[in-house]
Amino acid sequence: MIMKQLDLAAASDSAPAPRSCARCGNGFQTRGKEYTCLACRAPRSRTIRKPGHVLSFREQQIIALIAEAKANKQIAYDLCLSEGTVKEYLYHIFRKLNVTSRTELALRTIRDGFLEHTLAQTAPHASL
Repeated sequence: MIMKQLDLAAASDSAPAPRSCARCGNGFQTRGKEYTCLACRAPRSRTIRKPGHVLSFREQQIIALIAEAKANKQIAYDLCLSEGTVKEYLYHIFRKLNVTSRTELALRTIRDGFLEHTLAQTAPHASL
């Protein structure tokens, strides 16, 4: 019991760890297990969205890597995620875009011009 309390105290006193926000991709510091920055965690006003697909920043990153023909394992490594998390993102992307395979996703991405838009967003990070 005392060892558990010491371990918890040591963990809470540790230095902040750098993270990348799962929603917007911006970097932030955390001591806990937060996966989103403060701006993304703030409550949003209720707005009516147009019907259709709205992809998060992370989903756009995954689509760009799929278009580069990367495997789930490579995507997970590049984005510091687990393979299971990448599979969950792919499941949601497939449902939002109504596609059934990675190939169909990549072809649709290129056809709709989504690839240029996604690469333009991630280009500043790639040059670092």
